[in-house]
Amino acid sequence: MAQTKATIAGQLNAAQVAIHNTLADAEIQAAVAGYGYSTEKINAGKEIYEQAVATVNAQVAAAGAQRDTTSGAAAAKKSARAAYQSLAKVARAVFAQDKPKLSVLGLTGAMPKPVAGFLKSAYALFENANLTEIQTQLASFGYDSAKLQSERALITAFEAADRSQDQAKGAAQQATRDQDAALKALKLWYQQYIKIARVALQGKKELLEKLGIRMLSSKTAAQRGAAAKAAATREAKKSV
Repeated sequence: MAQTKATIAGQLNAAQVAIHNTLADAEIQAAVAGYGYSTEKINAGKEIYEQAVATVNAQVAAAGAQRDTTSGAAAAKKSARAAYQSLAKVARAVFAQDKPKLSVLGLTGAMPKPVAGFLKSAYALFENANLTEIQTQLASFGYDSAKLQSERALITAFEAADRSQDQAKGAAQQATRDQDAALKALKLWYQQYIKIARVALQGKKELLEKLGIRMLSSKTAAQRGAAAKAAATREAKKSV
């Protein structure tokens, strides 16, 4: 299951606090070193943390790029299909009684919806519309050579945008895999370190809290006395 931004931020913050405060506190360093966590090993954890941060940032950038290319591809698709439909409608009107020419233009059925099919039909339509015997008649209805070329460019732009979208999607998926792997490595390192730190720093609440380990506070003598008094009062009421 994909992690949320809040979960990822929390994981990174917890690791950063534990690593930074270990390296900044000589007493903590000395204690954990006695259980195998030398300064070199803590710095190795720091590198794992920094790699995780880098992959998270890369994933955010890749996801943003994918959104941008998807938006661009959608706009290019809309323009390309509009260009196709406009020329198709004009050609069908002009050659309504000339089925062979409609066949040459590929206008024997509805506009294909899948991208590959649409591009094939669109290129055939615009290429063959430039054939002399066809283009001469279309020119009388607004489709001279210059307009055919400019409208065909919209098909080319859509093809390029669609390809960029696929590339961006693949890059985003890879960035997510890299992020997940880096976060998993950090999680394993952090969890093991915290378990060892609990042993190395047992009885030292303030040092444990420096590592982000929250300790349950025990009741004071006064609190224990108040609880006992309340219990005694309840028992006395029951006996009345």
